[in-house]
Amino acid sequence: MTYSIDFSEYFLYDDFTRHLQGLTAAYPALADLQSLGKSWRGRDVWCITLTNSATGAHDTKPAFYIDAHIHAEEVTTSHTALYTAWYLLTRYGSDAEVTWLLDNLTFYILPRLNPDGAEISLTTAHHWCGNGRYLPGEEQTAGLCQQDINGDGLIVQMRVPDPAGEWRVSPDDPRLMILRQPGEVGGGPYYRLFREGAIKGAWDGVTIDIQKPRDGNLNRNFPAGWWAEFRQYGAGDLPLSEPEALACAQFILSHPNIAGMQCYHTHGGLHLRPSLIAPDSTLPRADLALFKTIGAVGTALTGYPVISVYEEFTIDPDNPRTGSLMQWSYDELGIITFSTELWNPELAAGLQDPAKYQIRARSTEDELKLLRYNDEHLGGKGFVNWQPFDHPQFGKVEIGGWTHMYTFRNPPPASMATSEKARHFLPETIHANCLFTLRHAACSPLVRINSLRAEALGAGLYKITAVVANHGYLPTHMTARALKYGTAGAVTAALELPAGAEIVMGQAVQDLGHLAGRDERSATWSPWLRDWNQTRCKAEWIVRAPQDSTIALTASAQRAGSHRQEVTLS
Repeated sequence: MTYSIDFSEYFLYDDFTRHLQGLTAAYPALADLQSLGKSWRGRDVWCITLTNSATGAHDTKPAFYIDAHIHAEEVTTSHTALYTAWYLLTRYGSDAEVTWLLDNLTFYILPRLNPDGAEISLTTAHHWCGNGRYLPGEEQTAGLCQQDINGDGLIVQMRVPDPAGEWRVSPDDPRLMILRQPGEVGGGPYYRLFREGAIKGAWDGVTIDIQKPRDGNLNRNFPAGWWAEFRQYGAGDLPLSEPEALACAQFILSHPNIAGMQCYHTHGGLHLRPSLIAPDSTLPRADLALFKTIGAVGTALTGYPVISVYEEFTIDPDNPRTGSLMQWSYDELGIITFSTELWNPELAAGLQDPAKYQIRARSTEDELKLLRYNDEHLGGKGFVNWQPFDHPQFGKVEIGGWTHMYTFRNPPPASMATSEKARHFLPETIHANCLFTLRHAACSPLVRINSLRAEALGAGLYKITAVVANHGYLPTHMTARALKYGTAGAVTAALELPAGAEIVMGQAVQDLGHLAGRDERSATWSPWLRDWNQTRCKAEWIVRAPQDSTIALTASAQRAGSHRQEVTLS
């Protein structure tokens, strides 16, 4: 019986947990669920492991790691991760690609790394949630603090009349605020825009301070390049000081069979790749080519471009993002990792030049397109019309503007969508990105024994010959970065002898070095292209053993799994 999940709506923690437990119970031979630890507020950080246990234990196969919902408001990400688990389990045995994947690989899926922040974002009026340490209203301790001051269940914006303000009402639509141009005078009224809220603590009636929220950022808490909070906003007290980040890092380090990674976020409709801290010229050329080649598969499936975090997604290159999971997983461990930013409402609204990062003042034309998108597909729910309000400190203001959670941060759930097209935004997003993840996983290196033969030499002696090969796309060392740092162990061939047998020539365990994958053979051979490395190699032994006894060989590599065969001496 197929386990059914309605992916048209987002899930609270209890429902999310119920679905993970339901999948595990429905497919016990393919799925296992474990808690990696507890969040700040005592919720489980779940990991579901998927593989066909009949073809080998999870840690004997190359593994693909997926995480999601590291940031509180990014609920589409946990939906995508859960959908991927559901897709694999429900299609096993009927879909050839899925069946091959679960027979040969393992998937480790951490679908909701930040369960506290997720619950806050799904149940409260908020704009910042962070790691869940602080509830809404606690993130800022002084100055102008976010607050649902008019009690409508949303935190949007306040426009405060000010002749020196930066904004004015658009003549094309009274809902829109457009940025005042340099040198523009005499055309008011003008306004200052602030996040909806009130001032905490003493106020002199003039100065409006806005503190950065104490929201934390789990994706600044990893050890590679970690900077203290005063240098990197959201970094936390120490590297891996947050229990959720620590559980994640410990899991990755304790599973050296991980050969590829996918991290999900929601901010722009993009596939992000390294480097996070340096230009492309600093990356090994072979690794950069891998990111571009595998990324092109993602673009074909999702329509999202693949860009460098440092070169195209960093607001200020003098202050790059540090301490992120992708920086650690690639720069330190050498694992090919993509960080996908799901969903971009500007793409859905038909903007010609959608922003990679949503912090900007849009043109009037683009704002009008977004309003049309809101009116047609969301029934106007994505924008709150400006309403007068008597603010306790500022006096007469107006509250309104764009909402956040299901407009810019996530595609709308079905209950919010008011057009057939909008009802497909969420399922289309999660399905297309699931497919890219599976194709990326299929690139893993894969050690196989092509042949194992025993030749009788007489006098109880036998020559054992094995041909070990890499059947995967990636080399067994995965990347040049991993090869440099030694974070992907070489291929070994280990002979297992029956009782009374002995090795006369050769070592019981032979180091075969690394084996190339298909990635370096992007064209027919040419002296002008990169050299072709060997994709297979031979190992030989001479043994003395009883006739009709059985000898076993296990070929393995840290990131490429293991394969066992037996041969009978005759």
